[in-house]
Amino acid sequence: MPRRQSLIKALVILAFVIAAVVPTGYLWIIVSAKLELGGASPGEAVVGTTSRVEQRARQQYCTGVLATPKNTWLVGRMDRAEKTEGQPGIDLDALIRGNAAEQDDEEPSGFGGLFGGGLSSDPQTTYLSRLDDKGEFVQVAHLGETACLVATPDGDTLYLLTGVNRPEDAQQADIRQTVVLRSDDQGTSWAPLEQGLLAEANDLAWSLEPYFFDNQQVWAWASLPQSGSAYGEPENLRGGLYYSPDQGATREAIIASDDLLVSLDAIRSRAPEGVNWGDYNGEYGRITSYVQQFDDQHAAIWVSQSFLYGEPDGKYLTTPVFVTSKARLVRDGGQWQMEPLEREYGLHLDEVVGNDDERVIAVIEREGDEATQVAELDRQTLTWQPRGSLPSPFWPLPSSTGLRGFSIGKGVLLANTDSSYSVPLWLYPTADGEPATISSDAVFYSRDWGRSWSRLAIEGYLGVQGLDPRTDRVFWAEGDWYDVNPDKRIHSYRLD
Repeated sequence: MPRRQSLIKALVILAFVIAAVVPTGYLWIIVSAKLELGGASPGEAVVGTTSRVEQRARQQYCTGVLATPKNTWLVGRMDRAEKTEGQPGIDLDALIRGNAAEQDDEEPSGFGGLFGGGLSSDPQTTYLSRLDDKGEFVQVAHLGETACLVATPDGDTLYLLTGVNRPEDAQQADIRQTVVLRSDDQGTSWAPLEQGLLAEANDLAWSLEPYFFDNQQVWAWASLPQSGSAYGEPENLRGGLYYSPDQGATREAIIASDDLLVSLDAIRSRAPEGVNWGDYNGEYGRITSYVQQFDDQHAAIWVSQSFLYGEPDGKYLTTPVFVTSKARLVRDGGQWQMEPLEREYGLHLDEVVGNDDERVIAVIEREGDEATQVAELDRQTLTWQPRGSLPSPFWPLPSSTGLRGFSIGKGVLLANTDSSYSVPLWLYPTADGEPATISSDAVFYSRDWGRSWSRLAIEGYLGVQGLDPRTDRVFWAEGDWYDVNPDKRIHSYRLD
């Protein structure tokens, strides 16, 4: 009998322990995810220090660290105008205008000069800095507009893709792309490109997103139509991809054998009759497009579309319908030819990246799947081989995860994620019967191409400053310009 009483007592104690531990563990998962607690700090180091925190002010696009074989660059941007007096480095506004005089606040946006550019009415200042041998990011230029810095893989040539408008009387009146500046001396001097950079692809230079296969060959997609009457009826659904073999000096338009896009009318048959398509989808849904060159004669393209529908009387559009169009490209006689398009229904590519070792990785979604997957391309078949799921800070709780950024290095993947967890109604009832959601940002890396992931001690979303694809170093910063005592340093972790 004493043994039986002891066993019962032990079981009761165990039950109380479990009852206490499980809620505590559950709460810890939620709290640690929301507050972004934990994460590894492999090989932490300070890369460099800025003299002013504005030099590293981060925004959603066109800011951060760009590491090349020649130099390490830092681009910061503030949503405010800066007086040029006392600003270190080249005054790119004056260079574009052709004089060093400060722009009068009353002056209209269109004015003449070296390139005659006019600045947008929104107050912006972009700061361009270069890391010196003393570990200081020295500001070498500034511009009163949005600007993205891109470089050829060898780092010899820099392009600053800006939002500065061209004049109406520019020498090449048929080119409407905003100002592109080029430097061949590591930022010591800059010159505007009269013909722009693959100007046919995008009028707004900073949103161009050029893809350099090597130091000469470069590609860019145009913004494919996302429907709606505001866009009008597109004249040609087979174009939109541009290529240059000589850094944009000459351009080639790549034409598909069939329409690149599938219309909503054609997609409707993939859903039950009578569902609600709302006005979210427009005519072609949401579109993402990618190109990867494999060698001098072979490349491939993918165009993914996503549509959403909901229940006939439902409040939300919740069910996705996907289609991805793909094709091989073959270069013959110096010209690229696109082979027949293939369509894969049920597949969406959220992101596609490649490295110098001919590895191509995508983040993919499939209809009906709960988890977003990381997959590797089989170049022979152009099929995607799943390697694992995108990580979530809420694991092992069920959650949905999207991307804020995705990069590839020599031997590493870096995922800047945005996850959400739906709290069970039995745990947290709501008046409208819709589960409450908790969101969290986190940064993860993988050294086995997505099979497993480790979390980094980096603030999610804007904490990541960039990835050096040659050394697998991730750059990051703590806080931002609005902090009481902002950290002016750029840090790094080694992921190799």
